[in-house]
Amino acid sequence: MKFTRTAGLAMGIALVASAAFVPSADAADTVTLTITGGERTASVADFGLTAVGYSHSLQNTPGDMVLTADDSTGSAAGWNVTILTSNFVHDGTGIDIPATGFGLTSAAQPVATAGQAVVGTGLLGDAGPKVPMDVSPVGALSDARKVVQADAGFGQGTYTQALGVSLAIPADTRAGTYTGLLTTTIAAAP
Repeated sequence: MKFTRTAGLAMGIALVASAAFVPSADAADTVTLTITGGERTASVADFGLTAVGYSHSLQNTPGDMVLTADDSTGSAAGWNVTILTSNFVHDGTGIDIPATGFGLTSAAQPVATAGQAVVGTGLLGDAGPKVPMDVSPVGALSDARKVVQADAGFGQGTYTQALGVSLAIPADTRAGTYTGLLTTTIAAAP
């Protein structure tokens, strides 16, 4: 009998030991992540033009404005920005200065301030962001003018662009303050 108990005890120890060395089963676990896209935005900071004196002759007053464009959508669809102005409205009873008199005189290449770098030097074929090559951004802002664009796959970041402007003030324009409203629009696709 002693032999049976010893054999039973040895079998029990062997069974426990074999259970301790059983390899574990592999698990197929996954980790997921969702990135939500943001928005495209474009704006020009408020600015003032240099004051001029009353005159019986046509006058031009130059200025500079800075456009900021941002694409945080994560879509890589590309985009373009247009700018349009209203008439310059007198603060009293004066006649408005027509929007046709306010225009872009220059458009610098955009500069990246965050995100994807500017690709190229602004020449035809560069991906951007860039000054449009198909239609000049220079001219009157009485109609929307495209001032910067990025081809698909580019422009995923924040960019600034210096824009030169000039306002033609008709002869005998009444003294006072005139205010124009800029409409800056960013749209998907170059």
